[in-house]
Amino acid sequence: MPQLVMKQLSELENKCLTTPINFVKKTYLSKTIRESLSDDSLSMLLTQVLIKSIALSGMKEKTDPLMLEEISRMFMLIYSHLRPEEIYKAFELERMRMYDKVTEHYQLFDTAYAAEILKKYEAWKLDLKQKHNITQQTVLPSASLLPEVSESQKKELIDNGIKNLFEEYKQNKLISPPFSHLFKELVLRGIIPYPTKKSSLKLKEWYSQKREEAKSLVEKELKEELNNPLQSGYSRSLIQQIISQVEQNESEKIEIKLHKIILEGVFQKRIDEGKNIDEWFN
Repeated sequence: MPQLVMKQLSELENKCLTTPINFVKKTYLSKTIRESLSDDSLSMLLTQVLIKSIALSGMKEKTDPLMLEEISRMFMLIYSHLRPEEIYKAFELERMRMYDKVTEHYQLFDTAYAAEILKKYEAWKLDLKQKHNITQQTVLPSASLLPEVSESQKKELIDNGIKNLFEEYKQNKLISPPFSHLFKELVLRGIIPYPTKKSSLKLKEWYSQKREEAKSLVEKELKEELNNPLQSGYSRSLIQQIISQVEQNESEKIEIKLHKIILEGVFQKRIDEGKNIDEWFN
């Protein structure tokens, strides 16, 4: 873990070492996830918050890195109004049985479990704010709201992410997570075609074939892990559970693998044609 992220994680934990009322008040002194999107270490910090929360929860099963990516992406897309320390606090409150009801994780830390904990945290926070009249105005009466990240800044961040992903593949033939949000952005921009109801049968069939390819690769990887459970860090029962989900097309792993396969194909085509991707950003 980079030293900067270690320092940020330590500072984040220290912010949680106070009374509930003071904690909620002090959140107004920190930047939200949305306001920190330009911070290169944000994604790594959120991942470390997750890793530590999982470890402290007593969960024995290792969480898939791709699932960690999806949960972190959920934080940045759906819970970007929260602060990183609030993410940590949410899981801390769950461990300390501070919510009305305990949420069973069944040894599976996924987006559904994380979202449930964050919903409980937001209810807990709202209750405190209402009972003690905690608002930004009462905490920071003379402070103005921090400006949100502009659309041009968001575009620049995403553009840089796409460029870095392409360069990584060009240099090492690797695509490291997170990448699903970049795939979806390229679809939105019309650079990567994606089937809709109005799409041609040819495109739909092509995607169907690629999805089957993704499913086969995921199944192969899982079966290899099943043969080496100690090396993979997962129990055989959990791997079998995930395999069952994949076989029923109910696993996020298939869609993530599909995104990776298509990105690799798109990038490789540009490389084979001797083209860069500058025109994607005009």
